[in-house]
Amino acid sequence: MRSLGWVPTSIQVPPSVKRDALLLPALYLLNCLLFSAWLQLNDVATKPWLLLVWLYGLAALIPLAWRDRAPVTVFTIQCILTVAAWPFMPFYTPVVGIPVSLYAVSVHRSRKISLLALLASFIPNALAAAVAFRVYSIPAQQLRSFVPNDILLVIAAAGAWGAGRVTQASQRHVRRLEREQETAREMEVLAAERRRIARELHDIVSHAVTVMVLQAAGAARVANADLSQVKRSLTHIETAGKQVMAELRQLLRVLQAGDLPGHALSTSAFRPQPGLADLTGLLTSFQDTGMPVTVHIEGATRSSLEPSVDLAAYRIVQEGLTNILKHAGKDSDPRLRLVWGAQSLLIQINNDTNPAEAQQGLALSIGRGLVGLREQAHAVGGCLHTEHHNGGYRLTATLPLADSVAPILVDNHG
Repeated sequence: MRSLGWVPTSIQVPPSVKRDALLLPALYLLNCLLFSAWLQLNDVATKPWLLLVWLYGLAALIPLAWRDRAPVTVFTIQCILTVAAWPFMPFYTPVVGIPVSLYAVSVHRSRKISLLALLASFIPNALAAAVAFRVYSIPAQQLRSFVPNDILLVIAAAGAWGAGRVTQASQRHVRRLEREQETAREMEVLAAERRRIARELHDIVSHAVTVMVLQAAGAARVANADLSQVKRSLTHIETAGKQVMAELRQLLRVLQAGDLPGHALSTSAFRPQPGLADLTGLLTSFQDTGMPVTVHIEGATRSSLEPSVDLAAYRIVQEGLTNILKHAGKDSDPRLRLVWGAQSLLIQINNDTNPAEAQQGLALSIGRGLVGLREQAHAVGGCLHTEHHNGGYRLTATLPLADSVAPILVDNHG
């Protein structure tokens, strides 16, 4: 059997079609029950032309399917069909479409237009009720039929108009809330982006400035006794300065690109970012300041980490050791422990506190380091906490890992 080509397995019917498929027949039956003379209309056997009356009433409701797209046009058609039926259809008046279309006008158009439509609806409604004067010959019967029908149609029109105005106000309120929520989401994203940029700036500047200040202080102390040490310190200061300037230039380029149309700031825009593969160079920079770091690694290390996790791990080690350099001094004995598990990486940094150095280190701190590290750890699904431990200080962070496993070579300093 030859294929007939693509055949849709299911057809999605718009909700409005499903709604009208139930609404229009219901309106037709309502019109037949309330605004028709059953005994006269049922005599189709002897008067076949009455069948046209039934068809006219059904056809008159079909334009209501477009009431949300062209409410004024559909309302006008309903009024015309009702007025046109009055001269030759004394037993049936297609009037129920007027309040339905008036409701659509009230929902989708201005208050002024909807009020004009409400006033215009009184004309076909009055004619519809006036059929009583043609059906009945006794004045009392005419009034008993005309007055209630006219009141009913006016109430129906006014109710449809009022309900439409309430619906329009509700929709406007919902749209305003949606806009406010969207603005709140944008502000939340902007605030998160600002925090990330502040964290990135802190991470870039903090380590380099700390190294530069301590190297300069050390050079000043030995300036008259050890000229070679002064030269080495100046070299380290120059290297740290060049590195931080390069990273700042990269950050500024990304921020400038984010101001252009079609550009958005993202973590990927900062790549290549440092990671645990750069740990050897980081530890060397601390050793150059006179603060060697003892490193202990457990478990199978990973050669490839998710970039945000890799960056977070590097920044935690960098900021943790920089805090030690600030507050405990270069003569402290920091110990870095990396434990590679099946699903997570544990980073632990321990040091012995030197109270005198800790007070001096406050001048180098801006109070954002640990806060930024916690935010960065949480951003990648991890956690970080600090505590006093054995007379010193301990920083512990746990970060989630990917599945790839391969060796990373890290020099063991200390």
